[in-house]
Amino acid sequence: MPLPPILVRARKSSGALIVGLAVLGVSACGRDTLIAGEATADPVSLAGVHSSLNGTGDVPVTLESATAAAQADIDRYSAGDFGFVWEHMTKDVREAMTKEDFVTYYRTCKSIGPKLVVTGTALADDRATVAIAGPHTTGYRVMAYQDGQWNMAPTDTFAKHLGQPVRQLIEEETRSGLCSH
Repeated sequence: MPLPPILVRARKSSGALIVGLAVLGVSACGRDTLIAGEATADPVSLAGVHSSLNGTGDVPVTLESATAAAQADIDRYSAGDFGFVWEHMTKDVREAMTKEDFVTYYRTCKSIGPKLVVTGTALADDRATVAIAGPHTTGYRVMAYQDGQWNMAPTDTFAKHLGQPVRQLIEEETRSGLCSH
């Protein structure tokens, strides 16, 4: 069963505005902006969802474990721990962008905001869709099961920029008015 496309809706009191969401995007670029805030739980305790839960080094392939991993990523993002977020992005992100560049990009172009809560919505084989909601934002992200753990996949927009030099990406984002700093 195919997963739904990644869609984001941001609701403002003045009306509805459709925008892209990234997490951490984890993994955001262009209009895919993640708004995050205070952690919902201790990020260190949530980090275990990315490592061994059953002694074999593998996390269960369940919607619940994918949701917990996504919440850990969002909480670490909101704490400004972009290095942790990079470590829990899918392989394509980690292979195309160094941890240092990822952190530089996020520190330069992204800002944190209100608390976000993750809810699992669908599981199909090794991919899960999660909803990420805050006071004015609701979006969907894909979690991919890789090497025994759940990792956040990049948004389509961010994936198009993988391999691009970080300074070029920041300049493009700044010129377009998409850097939030």
